[in-house]
This record gives sequence, C-alpha cells and structure tokens, in this order.
Amino acid sequence: MKRSILLIFILSFCHNLYSQRRLVSWSQSDIENYTKVMYDEAQKLTSTELLSKNINDKNWSSIFLTLNASVNNHSKDTLYLKKLASQITNTKETSLEGTSRLIIWDRIISGDIIFEGKGLVIDNDLFKVGGRANQFLQSLTNKNFGYVRINSTDRELQNLKNRWLNHLLNKPAKEYKITEFKNAKIPEISSLNAVEALIISVQENQAKKLITKNCLKSVYKLDKMPKDKDSSANYCNPDTYTFAYLSMLFGNEKVDETKDAKWWLSFWTKNKDRLTWNNDLGIYEVQK
Repeated sequence: MKRSILLIFILSFCHNLYSQRRLVSWSQSDIENYTKVMYDEAQKLTSTELLSKNINDKNWSSIFLTLNASVNNHSKDTLYLKKLASQITNTKETSLEGTSRLIIWDRIISGDIIFEGKGLVIDNDLFKVGGRANQFLQSLTNKNFGYVRINSTDRELQNLKNRWLNHLLNKPAKEYKITEFKNAKIPEISSLNAVEALIISVQENQAKKLITKNCLKSVYKLDKMPKDKDSSANYCNPDTYTFAYLSMLFGNEKVDETKDAKWWLSFWTKNKDRLTWNNDLGIYEVQK
C-alpha cells in the first residue's frame, strides 16, 4: 500500500499531561470501564487508601483513577509522596486489563499490550507497583529522576527511590536527562525501544485482527477492509499507522508495500545494533 504519510504528520502532536504524551489522539473516553461515578468515588479516597489501591490495581482505568485522585487532592502531601517513593522498590507485577490505546513500548514488545496506532504513551511500566508509584510521583511533582522499566534491576530501583527521597527531603538529587531525537517528526515513536515495538506490532496477531474487525463494524458498518486504498476505514487496522511510522523513521516519504511484517522483522534482527540517529535528517540510518 503506497500512501503518503503526510496525514500521520498532521494528526500527530506532543502534549504533556501528567508526564504522559499523546500519539495521534487520545482522551479519557478511550479508557475502558471508566465512568464519572468511579471518578467521583476515587476523589474521596484518603492517601492511605490510595497507597493500598496502587498495590492492588489490576486494570488501566483503576490506575488512571488513582493518578487523578492523587494529583487533584494530594500533590502537597509530603508524607504521601514519601510513601509513594517507598513503593518504587515494590516489584509486584499484575496482568493489567483494559489497556486499549495505552502505549508502553516494553509491554508491546512483550505482547502484553496490543498497539493500536494511537493512544497515550507512558514510559513507566504500569504493570508493576513501582512503575505506577513512579508515574504518580512524576505527575505530582513535575520532576523526573528516571523510569521503572520492565527489566529494571533491584539496584536501579533502590537508586531511583533514594533520588526521590533526597528530593523530598530537600537534598540534592540529580534529575534524569531525557534522550533528545533532534528533528524527529514524532518524538513519541523515535526511541529504539519504540522502533522495536512497532516492528513487533505489525506481526500477525489475532487480537489485532479483532480490533480491526470491531472498528470496521462499529464505525464504518463494514465486514471487511475496503478495496479503496484511500478510504479512511483503512485506519481501523493499526498496521496502517505502524507501517507509516516505520517508513517515516527511516526516511521514506511513502509506504513501500514490499516491506511487510517479515521484512521489517528481518531488518531489525540484522541491523538493530547498527542503527544510529541522524540529527540533521531526523531519521534512523544503518551504520556501515
């Protein structure tokens, strides 16, 4: 499918919201099982109840409720912030439900989240108690001392916890320096982690097929993809976005139909350790 990826450029934007970034589009209405009643109830929770809730949350909507309640009601509660910092070393992991349009690159690579082409990009691993605690702290303070990743070691988590506690005690704490991808068309997809996740996401996946089928039925009243390559219904398939992203990241103005999922997987396997970012062009190149 040769198609200009200009539409992707137009639709994409970076928006900082509680240490989160939108890719193409996202709103709270995209969160599954998220209602105003639930929101109102969460606002009533004490800091102690929110700390317990963070340990036990098992779906994305619950995590977002904890985040909102924390930001709205406890941003100045230093004791709450310190107890959140103490949770960073908690490596308890849960299999989150309702993750539609939640983008955590590591979890897309691991197969725990299906990439839908757009959504909310979060760098912390929300599948872990410590990752959620770190996300809340970043949102509450607008500070960043690092991330909780899927493979963060105990030592890394302890160091991150100590940096937060030092900051909260008004002691020196070195902030995390975010990698800059100069001239990136879409910064949210420009890390190598994101590139790998994009390549993994275009591989065959039954859950992705179901997402496409449901979108075609509910939005366009169609039972299958249209023959018209320029139909907006093609964007029901997450791969339409993903192939456009990959083309853009490697300097192609149009999607090359010969570069299918298998081609990209082979390309990544062969070249992943030789990819370098060209700051002038804002693309990846294979180092000779």
